[in-house]
Amino acid sequence: MKLLYIYKYAILGGVTTQLVNRLSHLKLKCEPHFLFTHDYGGTKAFGSYKHVHVKKDPIEISNYIKRKKFDAVIVIDTPEVYEAIRHSGHKGVVINEVHTTTSNIKYLESFEKYEIDAFIAPSQYLVDRINDEYGFRGKIPAHVVFNCLDTALFNPKKVEQIFDKKIIAWVGKLDDHKNWRSFLSIAYKISRIRSDCVFLLLGGETAKEEVVKSMLDLVDEYGLMDHFIWIQRVEYNDMPLIYSSIAASKGLSISTSSNESFGMTIIESLACGCPSIAPKVGAIPEILQDDRLYYGEDEEEAINKVQTILNNPLEEQKIFEGIQLISEKYSIQKIVDEYINLIKKIMNEKDGKNA
Repeated sequence: MKLLYIYKYAILGGVTTQLVNRLSHLKLKCEPHFLFTHDYGGTKAFGSYKHVHVKKDPIEISNYIKRKKFDAVIVIDTPEVYEAIRHSGHKGVVINEVHTTTSNIKYLESFEKYEIDAFIAPSQYLVDRINDEYGFRGKIPAHVVFNCLDTALFNPKKVEQIFDKKIIAWVGKLDDHKNWRSFLSIAYKISRIRSDCVFLLLGGETAKEEVVKSMLDLVDEYGLMDHFIWIQRVEYNDMPLIYSSIAASKGLSISTSSNESFGMTIIESLACGCPSIAPKVGAIPEILQDDRLYYGEDEEEAINKVQTILNNPLEEQKIFEGIQLISEKYSIQKIVDEYINLIKKIMNEKDGKNA
């Protein structure tokens, strides 16, 4: 079976990471190809894997699909390539994966003009939006396949404590929907009541200069400079060391997103034995227990959750149980096996209709 994934941006973010995670097991089951229309350094994450291409021109994309004769073409939030798929004469399955929860999801409003066989999304939350908000229930089947995590990489590491303070960390791009401003506001309020914390912001390498300036100005305005560390970029393979360091400090990770299609940084954190709290938005309640959730933008509730964790560190047995749960539920092998079985099911259903 030969699969083609098409996505706009080869960037070191959630979708590219997910494709790389899948690849390790997917290539044992089939021949996956990856086509990006723009490269912002993300193709490096695939190492020496030979079936990774960057093609922006629709004619090149169409010719590539025609030449390779794929069994399935899987498009991830990139509706502009559907004309190229149509012109290629592709006869196999066409699947649209939805991973975005930002305003970009509005592309689904005019989606009925494209001929696709199924939707796949990483959460029930997104499937419900596809079915109900955009009216595809009963028209095009939508399926949930969770994101997967490389649990051979993401597990607790032995680390030396760098700080004599508890680390409170935030991981993500400096995008509005990630709500980094709320993290800084929470950090400021915690700094007013505790002196044993340091605040770590990981991410922002691709942020515009004016966004970076706004972030640093706010850090200064809150008087956090002496308690704040900003790391623009961390190699993906080094993230388990970061999460393990946070855990070793008796700290935690925090999300402040206004919406999430899944919540990858949360399960990465938990897999390394690092507690996490997050807002009760989007798909996050599907992966994080209630006592670690706070409502929307209620920063006071978030601070109370932080205080509870800092003042009452989890017992080792509870941490171990959490690590085991993540490993069992989101391992690459488990998720990719489910994914491949679903693709085969969609293909068989299409063959049945065409028979």
